[in-house]
Order: sequence, then C-alpha cells, then structure tokens
Amino acid sequence: RPADFLKTSRWPRKHGEAEFASSPSSRRHDDGAAFFPVEARMLLSPLELFCAAAAVFCAGLVRGATGFGFSMICIVLLTLLLPPARIAPVIVLWEIAASAGHLPFVYKEADWKALRHLGLGVVLGTPPGAYCLASLPAAPMTIGINAVVLVLTAMLFFGFKLRQRPGRWGTCGVGALTGLINGASANGGPPVILFFLSGPSSAAVSRASLIAFFLFTDVLAALVYWGYGLMTVQVFLLAAVLLPCVALGIWLGARWFRHVDEARFRRVVLALLLLMALAGLAPAVLKLAG
Repeated sequence: RPADFLKTSRWPRKHGEAEFASSPSSRRHDDGAAFFPVEARMLLSPLELFCAAAAVFCAGLVRGATGFGFSMICIVLLTLLLPPARIAPVIVLWEIAASAGHLPFVYKEADWKALRHLGLGVVLGTPPGAYCLASLPAAPMTIGINAVVLVLTAMLFFGFKLRQRPGRWGTCGVGALTGLINGASANGGPPVILFFLSGPSSAAVSRASLIAFFLFTDVLAALVYWGYGLMTVQVFLLAAVLLPCVALGIWLGARWFRHVDEARFRRVVLALLLLMALAGLAPAVLKLAG
C-alpha cells in the first residue's frame, strides 16, 4: 500500500503522507497491487498521463525555440497533478537530457566568465532549496513557486533591463537565488533568465549561456535530490515514459524557431507563463485557506 511505502522508503515523512495516501491516484494504484510493487507503479492515471504528455510537449516547443521556459511551464502545469516534490526531480532529468544535446553549440558561444560566478552561487543555494522541497508541505511550496514565477516573468514581460551587469559578488548572489529556487522546485530559471536577457549579451550568447547554466544546475540538483531520497523508481519511470514527448517538442520548437519572430514569440510565451502562474496560484491558495 502507498502508506506502507512511505513508511519504508527514504521519502521524507513530513511531506504529506496523509495527502498522498488519500489521493485518487494512490487509490487507483492499489487496484494493481497484486501485479506491480508500489515502487514501480506510475504516479498518474492514463488521463492524467495524457495531460502531462501534452504539457511537456508544449514546454518542449518553447524550450526548443527559445532555450528557456521548459521548467517554468512544467512546474506550473504539472503541480496541478502532483505535489512539487514528485515533479521537480522528473523535470531535472528532462532538463539534463535536453541540455546535453546542445553541448557543441554551447561550448563556443557561452559567457563562461559569468557562468563561473553564477555556478559558485548555485552550489551554495541548491542544498537549502532541496531541504525545503523535502520538508515543507505541498500547498505552501506550490504558492511560493508560482509567486516567484509570476513576479520574475512579469519583470521579463514588461521589459525590465539592467543598466549594467552586476559585479562578481552580485553575480554570485543571482546564482545563489537561482540555486535556492532550483533546489526547491527545479524552476530556478527566472533569476538567471532575467540576468542574461536584460543584460548587454547578444541573443546567441544568452541562449548558449542559459543552456550551459541549466545543465550545471540540473546535474547538481539531481545529486542533491538523490541525497534527500527524492529520486525514486517512480520518478525515473515517469521521466522515461514522457521523454519522447519532450524530445519531439524540442525538435519541432528548434525547427520552428527559424521561421518566427523571436521577440514576438518570447512575449507570447511570457504572457502564457503569467496566466499559468496565476492559474497555479489560485487552487493552492484556496486549498491552504480551506
């Protein structure tokens, strides 16, 4: 039974045992208990899996076209189906797979000086974020994640620009904030996206730097999640099942990018992110209030 799995696994007890044990998905999984161990059963029903596949395909389109936005879209949409602690490790695995294919392009174009300082901050910020993910209840985490996405996406949407690039310690601070958010939600993108897109770097350098940065942060987050026991068999199973949808979306998005107006497309994506963050906030706030 799911409750027995929570008692014997490395999953932190604080993270809503009663919530998972009473969820519709867990009750559906009990029907197959005679055939599959709990650890190997899917987290989602077939209908939920279809919705998740559509969500990650759309997120992949955005990632392929712009080099960012995948985690923001996934965390906002998929937390409607599962708690953040079950979604964040899956997103990290998808991001690692997506970024690895861009390494030859990234090596030539990325701003490695800025990335070194950002990386130092990420190393400091990721473990506290992962601790919050493993320890805090789902509803407050969902509210916090969507609130961060809402504020930083609004800054990008309305054209916030840095007058000058922060110095070494300011850049480390951006990295620490990114690591904190990434460890807590696999969605550390907004601060570093704001850092690169509002600065003087060209679009090609910004895109390559973001891809390199996300690869580093996601590998680090995956290691920290593993240490906290969040990388379960179910996480790897869900990541593997939906990986083809991610890959197809990224491939089509990269081809589509050649034929669209980048600035207009970016504004449309950011507008959608604002709407999705609001949509994710509403049920979490209502649940916490109720």
